Amino acid sequence: MNGAQLPILHRLREWWKYISPRLTYVGLWASLAMLMTIIPFTKGETGAVALTTLFSVMLIAAVMTIRGNRRLKLIALFFLILSISARWLSLLTGEIVLETASYIFSSATLAWVTLLLIRSLFQTKIVTSTTVWVAISGYILIGLTWASVFTVLESMAPGSFKDTVLPDTVMNFPVMIYYSFVTLATLGYGDIVPMTQEARGLVIMEVLTGVLYMAILISRLVDTWKPRERVSK
Repeated sequence: MNGAQLPILHRLREWWKYISPRLTYVGLWASLAMLMTIIPFTKGETGAVALTTLFSVMLIAAVMTIRGNRRLKLIALFFLILSISARWLSLLTGEIVLETASYIFSSATLAWVTLLLIRSLFQTKIVTSTTVWVAISGYILIGLTWASVFTVLESMAPGSFKDTVLPDTVMNFPVMIYYSFVTLATLGYGDIVPMTQEARGLVIMEVLTGVLYMAILISRLVDTWKPRERVSK
């Protein structure tokens, strides 16, 4: 390798260090977008395979957003492997228990990754573009976590949620993603409603999570931004 190639390799290495974190966040957003746009158009066995594949990709993308401590990553990987394994075994065997287990483990995976991202937000000293990417990804992960929790509840206690507009709608994970983000954003369309006390309790917790996340996050980012402005002046 000649001397002229070294600066090029160094620049490529620096560019990759800069862009790779952003690619993981884009991967998370893209997997969510594909899940919500592709699944409604797939039915039967094809739909089940597509849902399982995109579900696995989404979890992997979520875990890839973790930065730093290797032990924390290993915990997330442990839950990830359990969730994906249970999901694929459920697809192959048709066991509902395994499907429920996959959503329990996915809830643990998503909740763990969400906590780590929020923790990194409150440890940051300077607001950068990466901070904004992390903040948005944290919001998306909160919605996905609650969607998974709602799916677990519906699986263990069918009828916990009901679509009042389309009563025959199956309350599966993609539907719960829609409902979770509507709830998180406090839109309240009223098409899907919680029917049991347990479901209502979880919905209230998600609403509070969304409101507090936005309030605390904005105050934190503003507080972090001010010292930077003073230094630049």
